[in-house]
Amino acid sequence: MGSRATMNHGMTTAGSGSASGATIRSPTLRGWVVLAAGYLALYVGADWLTYVQPVLKLGITPWNPQAGITLALLLIYGPRAFPVTGLAAFVSELLVRGAPAPIPLLIASSSIIALGYGVLAAVMRAHGLAKPIESTLAAARFALAAGAATLLVAAAYVALFVGAGSLPTEVASNGMARYWVGDLNGILTVTPLLLHASQWRMALAAVQRRGWEILAQFVVVALMVWTIFGLASTDGLRFFYPLFLPVIWIALRWRVAGAIMAALTIQVGLLILAQDETRFPPYVDLQFLMLTLSLTAVLLGAAVAERADALRRVALRESEQRALLATAPDAVLTADAAGNLLSANPAATRLFGALVATGQPIGNLLPAFRPDSAEGRTTIEGRRANGTQFPAEAAWAAFGAQAERGSLIIVRDATERLRSEAQLRERDTALARAMRFAVAGELASALTHELNQPITALVSYLRASQILAAPFVAGDPRLAATLEKAADEAIRASEVMRRLRDFYRSGSVQQEAVDVHELCAGVVGAFSERLREAGVALEMDIGGAIPGVRANGTQLEIVLHNLLSNALDALADPGVTLRAVVLRARHEERSLTLEVEDSGRGIGAEVAGRLFEPFVTTKADGMGLGLAISRSLLRARGGDLTCRAGPRLGGACFVMTIPMGGHGGSQA
Repeated sequence: MGSRATMNHGMTTAGSGSASGATIRSPTLRGWVVLAAGYLALYVGADWLTYVQPVLKLGITPWNPQAGITLALLLIYGPRAFPVTGLAAFVSELLVRGAPAPIPLLIASSSIIALGYGVLAAVMRAHGLAKPIESTLAAARFALAAGAATLLVAAAYVALFVGAGSLPTEVASNGMARYWVGDLNGILTVTPLLLHASQWRMALAAVQRRGWEILAQFVVVALMVWTIFGLASTDGLRFFYPLFLPVIWIALRWRVAGAIMAALTIQVGLLILAQDETRFPPYVDLQFLMLTLSLTAVLLGAAVAERADALRRVALRESEQRALLATAPDAVLTADAAGNLLSANPAATRLFGALVATGQPIGNLLPAFRPDSAEGRTTIEGRRANGTQFPAEAAWAAFGAQAERGSLIIVRDATERLRSEAQLRERDTALARAMRFAVAGELASALTHELNQPITALVSYLRASQILAAPFVAGDPRLAATLEKAADEAIRASEVMRRLRDFYRSGSVQQEAVDVHELCAGVVGAFSERLREAGVALEMDIGGAIPGVRANGTQLEIVLHNLLSNALDALADPGVTLRAVVLRARHEERSLTLEVEDSGRGIGAEVAGRLFEPFVTTKADGMGLGLAISRSLLRARGGDLTCRAGPRLGGACFVMTIPMGGHGGSQA
């Protein structure tokens, strides 16, 4: 057996699992010497003080606190403290009992004690029991392990002396029972208390706060021990059980450490009273009752500690939830099964105003709220305190598995979201309108190009007709006038088409600094709803170091919008299984490259060479002007638009090249 004599060193091993969670450094050589000396002194002193009613002159007594000291030492310092435990048991046999048996036999008995509790400590350390007891499971495992180990040690100790002839066979069973209950009581009343010694600062603070209460509790324990066993010794066994009341009281207030202190106080009182064997009941009989009291103290104290820890965790969780609700930007409401408001967070008050009051129906806040399932979400009208209504997004979930227990409702003002969506739709409409204007410009350019020669020829033919009709003008002057008017109208038509072309293609265009990130994000945002409905995954691969370019932002937006629209149209083919689009941006020395790649079927060979010509399209309802206009817009500013096979997704990849300097020349 051994002890922990120098608790003030504040040292434990890494595996001890102290309450503070700190890893305690290994003692120095001087520290080990001091620890061993203090332990030996404490062990021998405890053995000497409790050497009461022994079997013969052997160390078989009804209470052995030195066993608890030894187990605590081994739990805290591990196998390193093993040698000193056997030495302490041997020294105690010499000093306390005057060597009641031959030296080899005493060495063997000391080895049994050291080995038994060394193994017990190793098992407890392996199962996380080398720390303050804070749960009923840990208390039960501690008590069971201690009970089994002390029984084995008692059996081996008694068998050794019976086999050596130092202990009569007829007293072996009584001696083993006495030794077992003595060691187990010593462990239950001393070891947990020493394991809690690392919490001495908390204990000191508790004494300072509630010193009078603690003093009163131990005075009550001492008075009950003296009253029961000092005044009514013949009935001591019968009146033992009232001692459970103060122990339970102390356990409820101070958990394991307080309950063990109460049990230890009772043990000391019984030890003092047991000196007068003429007036005191058999001490060993009381120790069996004391074993029940110690177990009750440990288990009840652990249960109280476990409950306190659970309440602390619940309180912490509640405080976290209150903090979350207080800082949540959305309104959080709870309602009972009847739909009446139970609670609301500050955001709900800000959202609904003074209308929020517990006990009122949820319908006062959300008139159309009708949950038809245990959980879900919807967009309905909410009502503020001033009577105004607003669009509200509401999500709800029932408490537990049964909706009858009430529900949690989260409400968000959807006004800004709907406004943003409306702005995106307006922007998309404006882009479509701009696209239509661009289409008209390209159409005007194409028509001007195609009709310029026929109109020029028509004017020439009309002038020739005027010359040929000159001899006949005298007969009918209307002929000359009609031919003149026809020629004038043809010339005017040609001029109108030229001006229309110049309006769309050659007019002054304002250039500005365009942020590539904002440009791409804005266009992608306009397609968010269409992407979601089509089930298309869009990836933006845009580096953070891409600088802005000087260009016409509207024109670039038109081109990017057209390319993304074409990509989504390509993915609408039922034969396409993977629906993905990648938007990439790359910065080179003098140009910016934007790529739009899709996972569609790609561009067919029959149209690849004429893809950017007007009126060339692969769509059944397409006009074939979008790509032509897009390339014209880019080339008008020194850029270009090309197409190649997608390097990643395998579909079509359209590449926009934009000069960084905002070149204003035209290549169209």
